[in-house]
Amino acid sequence: MKFIKLSATGNDFILFDNRNGQLTGKEEDFFRNICLRREGVGADGVILLEVSDKADLKYRHFNADGRPAEMCGNGARSLCFYAASQKIAPPHMTFEIQGVLHEAKVSGDTVQLKIPPPGAIQTEIGIVSYKDLEEGGFIILGVPHFILFTRTLASIDVMDVGRRYSSHAFFPNRTNVNVVQQIDDHTIQVRTYERGVENETLSCGTGSAASAIMAHLKKGVLPPFRVLTYGGELTVNWDDVNDSIFLSGKASVIFEAELKAFL
Repeated sequence: MKFIKLSATGNDFILFDNRNGQLTGKEEDFFRNICLRREGVGADGVILLEVSDKADLKYRHFNADGRPAEMCGNGARSLCFYAASQKIAPPHMTFEIQGVLHEAKVSGDTVQLKIPPPGAIQTEIGIVSYKDLEEGGFIILGVPHFILFTRTLASIDVMDVGRRYSSHAFFPNRTNVNVVQQIDDHTIQVRTYERGVENETLSCGTGSAASAIMAHLKKGVLPPFRVLTYGGELTVNWDDVNDSIFLSGKASVIFEAELKAFL
């Protein structure tokens, strides 16, 4: 089985061109095993590129635990970069994920993703009792994000914080956890614990957008937002009048290879 390894600001993914329907999406063990680092290929998730009857392509995403995810911002940017580079889709394309249509524009190695407006925003929850952390709120941008603010981001134990709040009883379906520090009027730095990966990742696309929106609502940070992550820099533009969110950043193909056997 041929596959493509992609990266978008530190998030890495294994992409299968599944337009022939070889994979059903029920291969949970297979997806989990190939995402294992040192034992498999190693990745934050698996992407299936498929045929769509209402968009340029269809996208299915599976987290590193092998289970399906509703959305992944950096995964979507990786998919669109590959599809445009292979002329599978035009540079300005549409794709569907779980029946929802999205748009993206690819220019060189930069991909701008249009994200639908937030499905829910809650700014007063009252569950945080962690030293050096301030509660931001909860927001759904395709996937759920719980935002926390701090002035000491580098010293925060994101693994501990993430485990504590990702599975908190307030979030019955679990949530990603983003810890955010404001740098200036337009800039934030974000660290993320991702559910399904069960680890801190170098970047999170929807998490960066969710953090920017919450930083605007709670801290007065102004668009366009510059989002710094350990994997690189992302730009978020938010038109709150038209509820349009645009996530931009670089993506790249790391290598193409072939699996000789299922792990």
